[in-house]
Amino acid sequence: MDFRKNALRDERTFSLTLLAFVLLAQAAQGQAVLLQIRPHIGDTLRMHLSQTVEMTGTTRGARTDSMRSMTSIEVFTRAIAQQWTSTGTLMQAITDSVAISPASEASLADLKRRAMQSKRVWIRVSTDGAMELVYDADPNSELRHIFGEMPAVLTRNSVSVGEKWTREMQIPLSSEPGAVGAVRATFQLDSLGKNGDIAYISMRGTMARINTPGAAPAGPGYGTSGQLAGTIQIDRRLGWITDSKSSIIVRTTIASAPTRYGEPERAPMQVRTKITQWIRAMRAR
Repeated sequence: MDFRKNALRDERTFSLTLLAFVLLAQAAQGQAVLLQIRPHIGDTLRMHLSQTVEMTGTTRGARTDSMRSMTSIEVFTRAIAQQWTSTGTLMQAITDSVAISPASEASLADLKRRAMQSKRVWIRVSTDGAMELVYDADPNSELRHIFGEMPAVLTRNSVSVGEKWTREMQIPLSSEPGAVGAVRATFQLDSLGKNGDIAYISMRGTMARINTPGAAPAGPGYGTSGQLAGTIQIDRRLGWITDSKSSIIVRTTIASAPTRYGEPERAPMQVRTKITQWIRAMRAR
């Protein structure tokens, strides 16, 4: 009898403990949290950027022409949180190494030249994730391209699991000097990790070319549109994005040049550009 009583008591204790864990998990998932980028002063964050750009172009007609190219780049950097300001955290970023593939003779010579320099830049990171380049002595540095074009991705309001927010931003189109693409992205807080320390966010959006003052207008038969998707992980204790994966697919239609008299008109070229990016970060031990 005592054995049965002890077994029943242990079973009730286990059930109550399990129920408590379930209730705590539900409470953590239901609470509104504030998502902020706010690293601790003095922390050194090591980051690894991997980016691949794949471009394919096809012209269909009497004869199908196609072209394809792929370029990848890897950048290892460190970012040191130096000072909190009213507009964000002032950080010093240092490039440790850069690798480009395929590597041409010109790109290798350029990398060698930059390796002789002290590549340090100052950036200001706001709590919503926007990055502003404060100082960079090298106008062609990789860090200028990485940090100088990072728009805000977070909302300044507290959000609950399942809640969405929308961000509209503009990004330069590398294929068209001076041209700008308008991006509209919707973010969602999908879940929170143990104790709410890790926030898991998903993102989907669209992009379209917009005409801006100073940019050459798009010619007849020209069009650009795109879709983007990705995931973000925020370590709320660290105050930083520790994992970010994104994929952008841009489709461009380029009308063919006028043909000579008597020649058949050529079909427009369809260009597909896929940009895949993965950024990982961790605190240096």
